[in-house]
Amino acid sequence: MKREAWFKGGFLLLFAATLALFGVPSARAGEPLTLASCVTLALKHNYTLRAYASECRAVAMEVKQALSSFYPTLSVGTTFARKDWEDYPREDDADLTFRANYNLFRGGGDWSTFKSKQHAYQTSEYDLLEESLSVVAQVQDTFFAILSLKNRLATLKKSVDAAALHEKLARKRVKAGLSPLSDELRAKVDLANARVDLVQAQRDMKTLKHTLAILMGQPPSAPIALEKASVTLEAGEKTLRELYDLAKKNRPVLRSYQQQIQELAWAEKSVKADYFPTLEAYAEAGESGHHYLPNRNYWSLGVELRYPFFTGFSTRYAVANARARLEAKRWSFQQKILEVQKEIADAYEQFKSDKQVIEAREILVKSALENLKVARRRYEVGVGSIVELTDARVDATRAAIGLENARLTVLGDEIELRRTTGWFAPWVKSLEEKANGKKSKP
Repeated sequence: MKREAWFKGGFLLLFAATLALFGVPSARAGEPLTLASCVTLALKHNYTLRAYASECRAVAMEVKQALSSFYPTLSVGTTFARKDWEDYPREDDADLTFRANYNLFRGGGDWSTFKSKQHAYQTSEYDLLEESLSVVAQVQDTFFAILSLKNRLATLKKSVDAAALHEKLARKRVKAGLSPLSDELRAKVDLANARVDLVQAQRDMKTLKHTLAILMGQPPSAPIALEKASVTLEAGEKTLRELYDLAKKNRPVLRSYQQQIQELAWAEKSVKADYFPTLEAYAEAGESGHHYLPNRNYWSLGVELRYPFFTGFSTRYAVANARARLEAKRWSFQQKILEVQKEIADAYEQFKSDKQVIEAREILVKSALENLKVARRRYEVGVGSIVELTDARVDATRAAIGLENARLTVLGDEIELRRTTGWFAPWVKSLEEKANGKKSKP
C-alpha cells in the first residue's frame, strides 16, 4: 500500500511539473473570473492564436531574410590537386581564395522583394487579429451563455420545487379522498420531468465550462467560476451605414486583403526586375602555387555586368502570372467587402427582430406566472384539475426560460455585430500586446 501511495504521489508531482513546464494555465478553485480576464487568458494561451503568432514570426524572418540581398557576400575557398606524371616528379597544387561580392543593381528586384515581404508580414498580423476577434467573440458568447444558464438552472430548481409541492398537494388530496389516484400519478410524472430538465441543464453547464476552458488554453477539467458581467447594446443601436463604415475602418480581414494586394503589386515589380541588367562588384585575394602555397599571392578587383537577352520568355510569362494573381486578389477584395456587409446586415436584422421578442416574452412570463397562481388556488379548493396545474407550471417554466434565452440571443447578436465590424479590434490588439509582449516588427 505504501508503495502504491508513493507511486501515485510521484505521478501527481510529475504531472504538475509537466503542466508548469509547458505553461498550461489553471484557474484557482473558487476564484471567479471576470470577462476581461477570460479574454486575456484566451489571447495569451489559446493554441490556435499561438499558431497564428508563430506564423507571424516566420514571416518576420522572411522580411529580415529579404534584407540579406543589401549586404555583401563573403566567401572563402580552397582547392588541392596532385599531379603524378610518368616522366616528371609529382606536383601538388593548392590555392586559398577570399572573395567579396556586392550587388550594385538588379533592376530594383531586391527592394521590391523586401517591400512585398513587409506587406506579407502586415497581412499575417491582420490575420492573427481577425482570428483573435473570432476567439474573443466565442469567449464572450460562452461566458454569457454560462451566466444565462445559471439563471435558467435557478428557474428549473424553482420548477422542481413547485412540482414537488404539487405532488405533495396531490398526495394529500388523494389520501383525503378528494381527488383520484391518477392526480398523484400525474404529479409524480410531472416532478420526474422537471428533474430531468434540471439534470440536462446541469450537463449543458459542464459542457459550456469545458468549451470556455479550452478557449482559454486550459484542460476541460479546470474549475471555472465566473463573475457577473453585462454588455451595453451599443452596436445594435447604430445605423447600418455606420456599421459598414466601422467595418471598413477596423475589420482586420479587409485590411489583410489590402495588404495582400500591396504584396502582390510589389511581387509583380520584383518579377519585372528580370528585364534589367545586373551590375555586381567583386574583390578577390588569395595565394596559390606548388607544394602547399609557396608565397604566390594575388588580388583582383572588378565589376561584372550581365544582361539577359533571351530566357525562353520565362520573364514575360512570370510577369503575366503576377499580374493575373494581382487582378484576382483585387476582385476577391471586392467580393470580401460584400460578404462582410452581408454578415453585418444579417446580424443587424437579427438583432432588431430578436430585441422585439424580449418584450413579448416579458408579457408572456407575467401571464404564465399569474396563470400558475390561479391554477394552484383552483386545485387547492377542488375546482381545478391536476392537469391544469401541471400545464400551468410547465408554461411558467418555459416562459421564464424563453425570456432568458431571448436576452441571451440579443446579447449574442450584439457580440456578432461587434465581431463583424471589428468593433473591439483596437482593444484586442492592446490586450495581445500586454499578454504576449510587444513584438519587434521587422
